[in-house]
Amino acid sequence: MYRYGISFWLGAGVYSLINMILNLKHSIQNDVLTYNYLITAVAVFGLILNTILLKRAK
Repeated sequence: MYRYGISFWLGAGVYSLINMILNLKHSIQNDVLTYNYLITAVAVFGLILNTILLKRAK
């Protein structure tokens, strides 16, 4: 559990909270999918950035 760091758990919490709010508001499916695509793009960008920084640190 502690291997990932606090940012991972905060990100997962924010993602879940926004998904829960969208579901409670009964948002249309297109809005939910747009949000999911956006959050996936940010996660992939973060993964690439972290990989680059990790290689530079070694």
